[in-house]
Amino acid sequence: MKKFVSTGIILTAVVCFCRGQGTVNFANYATGVDFPITNRTTGLRLTGPAFAAQLFYAAPGAGNNIDSYTPVNSVVPFQPPGPGAGYFLGGSTAIPGFGTGSPVSLIVAAFSTAQGSTYLASRANFGITSYVGPVVVTLGGGTAPPANLVGIPEPSVFGFLGFGGLILLAVRRLPLSGVCNGAGR
Repeated sequence: MKKFVSTGIILTAVVCFCRGQGTVNFANYATGVDFPITNRTTGLRLTGPAFAAQLFYAAPGAGNNIDSYTPVNSVVPFQPPGPGAGYFLGGSTAIPGFGTGSPVSLIVAAFSTAQGSTYLASRANFGITSYVGPVVVTLGGGTAPPANLVGIPEPSVFGFLGFGGLILLAVRRLPLSGVCNGAGR
């Protein structure tokens, strides 16, 4: 009887203290999610295997700099040309260190695979890279379905940001009156 009670207590403790690993549906086309990714230069949707997507994660509040995030090892190619162009469908992806029901901040990175097999490698080799996010989602897992990437900004926002960046470049270095420019006054 003691052995039975001890085993029951241990199993109960394991069930209570172990949380399942949280999951997210790493796809940009799912319920509540429809954001095809395009090449900013050409305006064409990315197609695989020349381009791939990679997921990065951090605790909520990590900011929007991808260097503050940890990459998930799964790299997913974009769909072939046709109706699936611009989309990646990575499926259920576990987020290490975050349990089911936990909030997590996510960034989706896209990159050219000719310069590297991951986003960071492609960026280091001056490949075509970009990222969107962050978005905070509550992870699924166990009996809960994986969370979808609901909340990733629409691509048109990035077009406006790119246009704004061009304007800033055009008007950069306007002189400020009364400010020393470092010319030894």
